[in-house]
Amino acid sequence: MLVNKKWILVISVVGIIAAVSVIIFSGLNRSRMLVDTGETRLSVTSSMNQILPQTAKSAEDQSLINAANELEDEPYISSVWVVDRNGKIVLHVKGPGKQGENVKDINRGEMTRVLEAIEEGTFSDLQKLQLFTVGAIRSEGEHNDVFRHLVHQINNQDGNVVALIALAYDVNPYVSEPGITAIILTLVIPLGIIAYWLGLSLWVFFDSRARGESAPLWGFFVLITNLVGLIAYLISTRKRKEQTS
Repeated sequence: MLVNKKWILVISVVGIIAAVSVIIFSGLNRSRMLVDTGETRLSVTSSMNQILPQTAKSAEDQSLINAANELEDEPYISSVWVVDRNGKIVLHVKGPGKQGENVKDINRGEMTRVLEAIEEGTFSDLQKLQLFTVGAIRSEGEHNDVFRHLVHQINNQDGNVVALIALAYDVNPYVSEPGITAIILTLVIPLGIIAYWLGLSLWVFFDSRARGESAPLWGFFVLITNLVGLIAYLISTRKRKEQTS
């Protein structure tokens, strides 16, 4: 039984060390993921130049809609919107908001306060629409640290702006890296914590049983309280041993 206790304790310690190590690694990796290298911006700009039409009749132009849908499959691009001159979202592929909504109504309060702080006449109606579009696509907030955003104008043959293409794309290539990091985060951390937590309780259970203590009670107590329970168990049983020797 001593060997069993020893290995249970070893597994418990290895589990918590693995979990803590992966947490530290993921924190360092996330810091790397947040660095804007400019590489993804170049890739996204290149994709737009190759796929989007030079001109369109309107925001509802089918060639423009098809091209915008195609953009979503390009590297690093997460969400794509087509917005007409009135601010209506004509095409919505992921991101906050939805098709048919107006970008001026999404996150309206914040952007309205920004514009109110700037002298009247500083921005044209088109520039205000661009600001509302950026504010709308950024309104999700939660992932703005790993995303960057881009708004691109589409003109008609007369040179007038008829639509805006709004994109959210990865801040750098590491955000899109598949596989191993996600597997590590989703498996090693919870498995390591479970091994540690259960291993500690099992060790106390077997140790207390070997000492003639109430093994189920102590095992459950440590399962609930973890390290605090372990310390209480060690103090209680070792102190009692000293008193009886």
